[in-house]
Amino acid sequence: MGAESEFRAFQKRVENLYVEHPEITRIWNRLDRNRKNKKSIDESDDSPINLFIEGLPGSGKTQCTKKYRKRAISIRKYDEVEGLWYNTRPVLYMPLPIPFTYKGFYNNILRSIDPYFPTSNLDIDKIKHQAFSLLRKLEVEMLIIDEMDYLLASTYVQRKAVMENIKDIANSADVCLVCVGTHAIEELRTLNTQHLRRYPRTVLGHFKSCDESFLSFLKSLEEQLAPPAPIVLDWSSPDSAFAPTLFEITRGLVGWIKPIIREAMDLVGVFDENFKDFSILENIDGAVLLEAQLNVIGSFAEEDMAKIMEIEEGDQDNDESA
Repeated sequence: MGAESEFRAFQKRVENLYVEHPEITRIWNRLDRNRKNKKSIDESDDSPINLFIEGLPGSGKTQCTKKYRKRAISIRKYDEVEGLWYNTRPVLYMPLPIPFTYKGFYNNILRSIDPYFPTSNLDIDKIKHQAFSLLRKLEVEMLIIDEMDYLLASTYVQRKAVMENIKDIANSADVCLVCVGTHAIEELRTLNTQHLRRYPRTVLGHFKSCDESFLSFLKSLEEQLAPPAPIVLDWSSPDSAFAPTLFEITRGLVGWIKPIIREAMDLVGVFDENFKDFSILENIDGAVLLEAQLNVIGSFAEEDMAKIMEIEEGDQDNDESA
């Protein structure tokens, strides 16, 4: 039974693989600072509390913000009027609805509070009132809105209206707003000068080369996986072909690294029901990684990855995250 639990524990470590590399830490520190600014009595226009987080597809924006939500500490409180205990929700995460509707938008806020919250068919104003009331009651400090790119498919008029609506959340519900998407959402941030002032931008970067920082990242992955001796992962070794191969097929985009490693583990049998031999990890080579890339990204993996890397990233000097 003990041996079986050891193998299952390894499978769980693969499934939960996540490294807080320096870019993630920088973003999290920025979000912490925004929440602190919001609560500060010295808050001013010089200390913006809202933010746009932009990055290439696959840079890890969604996982970064979801992990940030999970690490926010809630407080258990007692509602003397209703006679019920409840937990505060310092940080909420929600995706933009597809296609965008205001009713879907406010329902997504409610589901960010409780994923089992039933879809409301009340009129929009009533759903909005319900959502804002809960944001205040649960002492929500920050609302993260992901997949902002979906709004780009709307008309110019609707984009402006939705951005004004989002601004209303910050004012009426008294929360920090974080809008997340690819570099294309810069178009939303620059719709008018008020948004520029209210929503400074930061870019979640990716590894630009297979350098020491990338090897350090892989070292952290090895330490998290920690297969038992005598198995030693040499992914971060400068003499190993693993690091340059993984970098080449992911282009340094962290959001692709975990699913490709997990798929590689699956290909060699780590997730088989009869997995009882850690030596199969030694079968993960360049050919397995390439097969994993094709399975995760698709038949046109190379072309798709090349297109992603061609996306204009903008001038990094304009990143206002410092």
